[in-house]
Amino acid sequence: MRSMEGRERQGFYHVCTDGTVLPWMFQDTDDFIAGINRIGICKVVSGIYVWTFTLMDNHVHFLLYGSRASCKLFIDKYKLLTGKWISYKYNLSGHLRDLPVSIIPLKTEEDIMETIAYIDRNAIVAGFRGLPSEYPWSSSNILFKDRTGGDWRRIGEFSSNQLRDLLKTRITLPEDWTVNEQGMLNPECFTECRKVESLFKSPVRYLYFITKKLEGKIDLALAQGQKAFIPDKDLRPIATDLCIKTFQTDEIRKLDIKSRLVLARILRRDYAASPKQIARMLYLNADVLKGFV
Repeated sequence: MRSMEGRERQGFYHVCTDGTVLPWMFQDTDDFIAGINRIGICKVVSGIYVWTFTLMDNHVHFLLYGSRASCKLFIDKYKLLTGKWISYKYNLSGHLRDLPVSIIPLKTEEDIMETIAYIDRNAIVAGFRGLPSEYPWSSSNILFKDRTGGDWRRIGEFSSNQLRDLLKTRITLPEDWTVNEQGMLNPECFTECRKVESLFKSPVRYLYFITKKLEGKIDLALAQGQKAFIPDKDLRPIATDLCIKTFQTDEIRKLDIKSRLVLARILRRDYAASPKQIARMLYLNADVLKGFV
């Protein structure tokens, strides 16, 4: 059996949390540094590619490349690790438990560039008194810059115990990644900054997109959130792999109704599939789903 990652379509996704729900996710510099490090950790765990990110005080934005399932794994892991940090540091459990997430597919090159600009504009729209490239908790500050400077050390120079104390993780990270004396991973190591530069081709074109007022257009897509439609051809392998993961079989037709309803709830909750679409995926009569999804 092939894995979901091997069968599901790869693409670009704008992944973010709702900025209207929480008063805060990050309260001080240590919180933000840990938040930056979690991006690298979650990249390794999920296998996605991080093109752009911005961490705001009460929400996060990422432009990711991978399958939808791997993007969901990334943000679920990010929320989990952030929740653990908050619980340990602030003695506040369940702070992120019901935090909504949006995973929006991007179809065109224009969509991708506009989303990058939207993400990088977040800080100044929220009141940061400087250019996006000056905001310290965004990948914008590593674009179109000389990358030869900085006080960075290779992870391979540290012992396992030193790394565990410095980065607060047991996840094995690439030895050629670098970290500074504050214990922050170098975002250049885990983001596709060179590909972003190639996409825009020049700083002038990047600045053109940065100056566009994109909030209305992209906020509308975010308001729809998980309602973004996933075609049957992309949802079918997702349903099959959920079946494998949940019931150790890839034959959905052989599951009893109760088991298929378990899958139906997952498809509705995590992929915003419609009842009719779920019925097609799980070989159910749509009437059976009434009251369950």
